[in-house]
Amino acid sequence: MSAWVSQFYASYSNIIDLCLLNSLIAYGLFLALSANMVSLATGGFMALGAYCSVYLTMELGVPFVAALLAGAILGALGAAVIGAPVLRLRGDYFMLATFAFTEVIRVIALNWDSVTGGAIGIVSIPRYTETWHLALAVIVMVYVVHTLRRSYFGRAIAAIKQDDVVAQSMGVNVFAHRLSLFIASGFVCGAAGALAAHLNYFVGPGDFGVVRSVDALTYPILGGVNSLAGPVVGAIFTTILPEALRFSNQLREILMGMLVVAIVLYLPGGAMSVLKLRWPRATSSGSKLAAPAGQAQP
Repeated sequence: MSAWVSQFYASYSNIIDLCLLNSLIAYGLFLALSANMVSLATGGFMALGAYCSVYLTMELGVPFVAALLAGAILGALGAAVIGAPVLRLRGDYFMLATFAFTEVIRVIALNWDSVTGGAIGIVSIPRYTETWHLALAVIVMVYVVHTLRRSYFGRAIAAIKQDDVVAQSMGVNVFAHRLSLFIASGFVCGAAGALAAHLNYFVGPGDFGVVRSVDALTYPILGGVNSLAGPVVGAIFTTILPEALRFSNQLREILMGMLVVAIVLYLPGGAMSVLKLRWPRATSSGSKLAAPAGQAQP
């Protein structure tokens, strides 16, 4: 059994690492989506964490753990700087502002040759990220999200998600709660960028553009933003399917597009909502059985 596990890991270690990394990114977006913040700033946060950690490890000789923490903190600082003004925007305006942030970071990385390597990027990055690092990070995020959802903070966020005006009238500081989640999202995505940079031996501006932000946004949406396991399910499925369809790039893009459209139209709650399809039927039938004695059943 152990030999089979070792052989399986040796064959698919890259995909396993990518699934775990994307799951971590998905939880970063999950935090923002919990308060109805559709953010395209993921690529920018990841770029901050990646370039900061790589500079510290390769140029200054800082230990990987300290560089990882510094990259995560820089991502959180970036979220705090952009969050203070843009969180007062709503809907499409907020999304466009976060998109602009990602593009600004990408252009800076493209032109700051002395630090980022410019368009060529940085190569020969030492691989410090291991599978257990990624697995531990995902487990910690699952625990943190689960704890937050059961806390007063989580109940306040749920109220904001339902109706922020009503939540504000009930004494909930909507701006402070949203800013806290946005900073936490930046922290997680910054850490993910640092882990990704020390996993792939290479980092370049093209890795953190709007495509990365859009891909990251699909993970929790496809899995389900109302389920704790939704981000993991969406990230794993969205990672494995393109690998299975690698023989045809055109077919891969077509099927992925059709999948996103189908889930948005028929499963607005995400893939995890499939498990709850039978629950309303059981409830409705149960309500009939629970009618008072002597009352005629319809």
